[in-house]
Amino acid sequence: MNELKKYSWWPLFFTNFFSVFNDNLIKWLVIFVGVTWMPKQESLVIAIASACLVIPFILFSPSAGRFSKIYQKRKIMVVGKAAEIPIMLVAIAGFYFQNIYIVMVAVLLMGTQSSLFSPAKYGLIRDIKGVEGIPFGTGAMEMLTFAGVLLGTVLAGIMADNFVLTILAFVLLFVALIGFITAKQIKANESKVLEQTTNHWFFPVFIYKQFRIANLHPGVNYAVFGLSMFWHIGAMIQMNLAIHGSNVLQVSKSEVGYLMAIAAIGIASGAILTGYLSGKKVHLGYVVIGSIGLSLMVFAITFFNPSYYIFAVMIFLTAFFAGFYKVPLNAYLQSKVKGRKLGDILAYENIMEFTFILLASLAFGIITKVTGDNSIWVFIFIAVASLFVGVFYLIFVPGVKQDFLNILKGKLDREIEPKE
Repeated sequence: MNELKKYSWWPLFFTNFFSVFNDNLIKWLVIFVGVTWMPKQESLVIAIASACLVIPFILFSPSAGRFSKIYQKRKIMVVGKAAEIPIMLVAIAGFYFQNIYIVMVAVLLMGTQSSLFSPAKYGLIRDIKGVEGIPFGTGAMEMLTFAGVLLGTVLAGIMADNFVLTILAFVLLFVALIGFITAKQIKANESKVLEQTTNHWFFPVFIYKQFRIANLHPGVNYAVFGLSMFWHIGAMIQMNLAIHGSNVLQVSKSEVGYLMAIAAIGIASGAILTGYLSGKKVHLGYVVIGSIGLSLMVFAITFFNPSYYIFAVMIFLTAFFAGFYKVPLNAYLQSKVKGRKLGDILAYENIMEFTFILLASLAFGIITKVTGDNSIWVFIFIAVASLFVGVFYLIFVPGVKQDFLNILKGKLDREIEPKE
């Protein structure tokens, strides 16, 4: 442990922040600017741009898990960030020629790049500060991740309204270069790489095999399910904000954008607070608190149907509770799976999360079609889904009920971690 004191999380945190920032900046620039090139196909542009960032995580996560076992994770981060620089040049060329196909290729390449080093970046949290550093490290990572989402989205809107190609080119390349520099500064105590692996590149086979492997580690599949539901619920909230803002609150798109920013701030706040409260232990009892709190806030929205400003406060609290139940699950995964096996589990987690995001789009489409774009019914679905997660954890995951009760009683020091 003394050896770990000389390592710092901050190069990893900032590398991740700049990566997420550029992902969202590119995605929303393509949406905001690209729709002006194809005004009659706005929904198609939005759908394809979103899919280009999601689909690589489903297709390439098996390879990403394999890479994190056979290569140093720090090296994967450095190579990934180096690749981001030419990808940004592709994006700049697309904006210069006003070619929707070129900018979509850039978004797809960014999604691919991000998917390939995702298991490595989360696996490095434990390698930098050890098992005891996982809860706080995960919380801080999540906080900066959502900060990157927020700032990238907001800046994309500003740059789209005041489009200047030279400024766009400078920002994209500058962020990519800074991310590469911070990646070079990462230092960690990594375990020995594996010489051979048996990963299957076809993701359905990979999912099946990793599900069976995860079952060998008590609670891991429960954590993957909980994280997948978090993203499922989060994706539905984001989609529903647009409809609710337009049909119920009757506000502009920019005001809907502010709501999305408030939600990102809420998740980041909940994530870092949970990491702080957890200290050096993993407490899955916070999953129950977060899921029930989120459910109650969404039920309150459907019952009171508040005005814009009160709605904004309630969305912040909804997202705040979402942050509460995400961090412990990430930390639990990293604490339960040792060595190079963690890369495959994180890759498996990525596939399931993004599959649930796609399922959220399907569920959202069905509900809005059946109810005539009634956002209240979508909120009810979200509230029930979140409540289901909390009840599921209380009943089926060993040790969670006692940990939950200990948190309520303020007896965290008596609970090391949920029993296996």
